[in-house]
Parts: sequence; C-alpha cells; structure tokens
Amino acid sequence: MELIRKELTYGIGGRRLLTQLTFDDDINVSDNNADIRSIIMQTGHVRLDEMRVLGGKIRLAGHLEFSVLYSSEDGGMLSGIHGDFAFEEMVNHDEGRDGEQVTVLWDMEDLRAQVINSRKMNVKAVVTFSLYPFSLVEIQAACGVQNDANSGPVSPGTASSGTVVSSGVSPETLGRTEQFAGLKICGKDTLRVKEMFPLPGGKPDVDRIIFQDVQLRNVKSRPENGRLAVNGDLFLFVLYRSADEHVPMQWFEKQIPISGEVESAHTTDLMLSASCIQLAHTEVSAAEDEDGEMRRIAVEAVLQCDLLLFEEQRLELLEDVYVPEMEFDITKPEITMTTLSGCSESRMKMNLNMQLHAGKPLMQVVYTGALVKVEDYHPGDDGLVLEGVISLDLLYQQADPGNPFGAAHEDYPFTCTVQMPAGNPENGPQLQITGSVEQINAVLSGPDEAEIRVTAGFRIVFCREEKMRVITDMGMKPVTPEKIENMPGITGYMVKPQDTLWSVARKFYVPLSSIREVNSLTSDELKPGQRLLIVK
Repeated sequence: MELIRKELTYGIGGRRLLTQLTFDDDINVSDNNADIRSIIMQTGHVRLDEMRVLGGKIRLAGHLEFSVLYSSEDGGMLSGIHGDFAFEEMVNHDEGRDGEQVTVLWDMEDLRAQVINSRKMNVKAVVTFSLYPFSLVEIQAACGVQNDANSGPVSPGTASSGTVVSSGVSPETLGRTEQFAGLKICGKDTLRVKEMFPLPGGKPDVDRIIFQDVQLRNVKSRPENGRLAVNGDLFLFVLYRSADEHVPMQWFEKQIPISGEVESAHTTDLMLSASCIQLAHTEVSAAEDEDGEMRRIAVEAVLQCDLLLFEEQRLELLEDVYVPEMEFDITKPEITMTTLSGCSESRMKMNLNMQLHAGKPLMQVVYTGALVKVEDYHPGDDGLVLEGVISLDLLYQQADPGNPFGAAHEDYPFTCTVQMPAGNPENGPQLQITGSVEQINAVLSGPDEAEIRVTAGFRIVFCREEKMRVITDMGMKPVTPEKIENMPGITGYMVKPQDTLWSVARKFYVPLSSIREVNSLTSDELKPGQRLLIVK
C-alpha cells in the first residue's frame, strides 16, 4: 500500500521587523550655487539598492537622497542642493529562510536642514523601515492511498513514491477538505517608466532645474494571465531657473499616466493581488528639442514591484488511514501558512487651513507637498481606526522683490476608520498599512492663509495564520497476536462526547462497515451515551 501524494505549496509571512536609521552630516555649498540666506524646504527619498536575507539577518543597503531648497543672497532667488547619505544596515531576523522575499516600506520620520553659514548647512534625518518577510514552502501532502496493484487507489489523487508495507487488506480512509486563499506567487521585479514632453506653452527655456518632486499616485495592480498589470500616475513638480533674466524663476506641474506590466508566468486572472508597488528611483532632466532649445523635460522612474499573489484553493487531503488488525505509524506534522483575509482600499478627504506668516502680501501658491503617516491603529466599532498625521509643505510667492518666496510647514492629525474583515487579528504579521496622497490642491483664502484640500488613500492588506496537520509519511505493521487474542470477540461500548464512528472503529481494530451493520446505523453521527455493539 502506498500513499498518494500531491505537492502543496503554501506561503509563510514572518513577523514585521522594524529598524530606524539616523543621519546627520554637514553639506558644503558648491561653487555653482549662491550663498545661503535661509532654508525654504527640504524633501527626501530612500533608494534601496539591495535587500538580502543572510542567515539570521537581513541586509539593507542604499541611499537617502535629499533636496534642499533655499533662498539665496542673490536677491532672494531660489537655489537647490541635492545630495545623498549612503547606508548599510543589518536587521536581526532569527526566523529567516532561504529564498525569502522581504517587502521593505519606509517612513521619513524627520528631515530638516539648518544653516551653519552662508556656504554650509547641516542636514539631519530619521527614517523608519518596516520589513515584511514572505516565503513559499513546498511539502508533499497525502491525499489518499494506493492499495495493492490489482485494487487501485482508495481515493482520487496523483500517485507518487512512498511505499509502505503491503497488507493485501482493504484500508479504511478518512479525508477532509481545506479551503483558503493561499500564497501562490512571491517575488520581486521592477517596472521602468520613461517619458519626454515639451515645456508648457509660454514657459521660457530651461537654464537649470533647481528643485523637483516626483510622486506615485493612484497606483493599482491587477493579475492577468502571465503578468501583473500596473496602472497609476506620476505627479511631477519642477522648479527651474530660466534663460530669460526678466522671469528667472519658473515652475510647472504635470500628471503623467503610467501603464505597464510585469511578467509572471504562473499568474492567472483569478488570483488576488496584495502586491506592493513603490517608487524606487527617479531622474528628471532638461533636454533639447528639435530646434536645439532646452524645452523638453525627460523623466525616468523605476517602480519596485513586490509580487504577492494569492489564490483560492480547495484541497482534498488524507486525514487518517487504518487497516483492521494493523498498527500504523503516521507522520503528521503541523504546518502554519499565511492566508489572505482581504485587501481593502479607503479614502479620506480633509479641508485644511494653513497660516503662512508671510511678511508681505501673498501673490500665489507655487507648490504643495504632503506625506501621509499612519502612526497607530486599533479596532473600532465600525472597523479599523487609523491615527496619524498629514505633513504639509507649502511654497508661495509674495510681493517682496528682495525676498520673493516663502514656505510653511505644518502637521495635521487625523483619525480615519476603514473596513476590516471580521475575525482578523489586531496586530502581528497579518496587517500591512500604507498611506499616500492621491490628490492635493491649495489656494490662497485670505491675506495670510491658504486653504488646502487633500485626498489621502489607505491600502490595508489583512492576512491571518492558518494551522493544519498533513500526512507526509506512513508505516504499518501487524498487531501482535497477543493483543488480538486479549480483545473480546463481542464488546458493548458507550459513546463518549469526543467519539466518532471512525475513532471507535480504529480503537477496536474493526471495519466501519461492521459497526454500521451490527448496530443498524443509518448515519455515521454518534451521540454521547449511545450504546454500540462491537463484534470482532
């Protein structure tokens, strides 16, 4: 008799790992830049160059790229400094596995630049990394038994190696059905976006780009046959010094639709995507048009795609097997798999008023940047309650020839309730939350005030851990003659609360059919206190 096995592939999600890096260094102003008068604003982005699981640790290596916009001594015109801090961090991961994939999310907890003197500034930053490990595991799980060659399989399945002692006696088998949304594809890939477009009409030629901001918004991923389709928008803001001395500072915004696909051979359109798409790196530059004038803007972006694709599965597994008058040694390990409970997206709209504290009358809003930071969460009556802040930066122009630009920064707390599948754990590896800005618009609403409308998007991936036992191996041998001889030929038995027809038959080494026939049972359901006659 042989076990019939099938390959069971399942995913394991490790506990979320946290690490925080601190950066602090002095930056010199290059000879091409004017002297510093005051800091206007700063932005930063993490470029992760390497993520590798090494035994019980995860190695992170990359750069914190930053841009500092400042007002110069040259009539208050704007200048920019771009730089980066290299980092390498080893994160303890005692449960690490070979071939494990790790989704890395980062939050800019703090970024600030301070003037040391007219030719030097200090830049400090604090970045928190959240790491979510996932891996795929394969195991050969029994789904039935193959009796002697002339008898054929006892239950359907795909036969494989695993011979045990042949008995020539028809075995009794007990099966079960498992249904879950299990992880089927886990991997990493990149998607590259290249765009070239002309300057908006009426804008003068580009002399030098001073400051830019590129954000990924409204990104969606959809599994299709053999690929993962990705759609979204790149929001671009560019501040540049023009070749026209009469209008030296110019700026514009542009929303660039993106559409691409990541090849994934075993993906089907019936799968459920919990994939994470992030903006990994961007480059913005000015280029010549066909007339040789600097009137084109080139944008290159690299999107990091962490593929997590789940599939609804229905498995018919072997729960137990026995042959009357035989003893079995069954190997039945417990496995823990990560299954998908749900993936939800929610939106929150906020109308905010920001005091600008400008020294002169305001003229217009130049740029508005925002970050959505989820700092805490807890279950509420209507779902999952998210708490955090929206961090806003606003650049404006004012009627002051000697200091034409100013900026304001403010953090606004928020509370938002999102849907959560029933029964999902409150914390642990089962929850992944990301927040982003989907839309933002700012207008001057008073002599020293701006009204800002923000639409924030939240993406919540809910997973849970499922534990089950599967039969992977089996051996059997005849019951000793002494044990058989000591068992009475006819036994009266009173059913206990935990008993089943299967457990009673296995206990007394008799076929199920014998108990049914002797006791005239029309159903396999037993009731506590029910009396059975067992005939050997």
